Amino acid sequence: MLAKPGEDSDERLAERCRDGDLEAFGLLYERYRRPILAYLYQIVRDYDQAACIGQDVFLKVFQRADRYDPTRRFSTWFYTVARNTALDWLQARNRRPQVSFADADEDSPGVPQPPDKALPDVDNPLQRAEAAEFVAKALAELPQIYREIIELVVYQDMTYEAASEILGGISLGTLRSRMFHALRLLRAKLEGIAGTDGKRLF
Repeated sequence: MLAKPGEDSDERLAERCRDGDLEAFGLLYERYRRPILAYLYQIVRDYDQAACIGQDVFLKVFQRADRYDPTRRFSTWFYTVARNTALDWLQARNRRPQVSFADADEDSPGVPQPPDKALPDVDNPLQRAEAAEFVAKALAELPQIYREIIELVVYQDMTYEAASEILGGISLGTLRSRMFHALRLLRAKLEGIAGTDGKRLF
């Protein structure tokens, strides 16, 4: 995340954490609490459990700050820790991800649509709130991997490079292809909820 003028960067705060600086850890917690919980929720689909896993993630980050490589972006390392922790939780409870990366691949040509084209175009605040609810419902029906990709790239505005590293180092071409399929499936789910003409949103 970008630090505000006059604030230490994430990387600098991580260095301070290595020295046991609790104030630095508190600043990282405030910066990342909401986005990390949002990402964890897309993996485990349980708000309470995401919060519990989130606490574990922050503890790991503080305890393992000495393992962080300052030549890497801190956010990428942080999200990787979060993802691995969430997947460990799924595995420990004999719950598998809904679909593997290999299963998600499809041989469909095309260029991924811009993220905003996957979402309803509404101006009225009440309509926007209802649209957001429809999107949340549609997103919940997607496979876990697709939810992760959309959360990272669309909602958290990460680069494909950062998302690729967090998701295990898959190639950029593969990630873009999966984004295309994720957005296409999300749009299909939205049409099923709101209608192809969006009449249920207005």
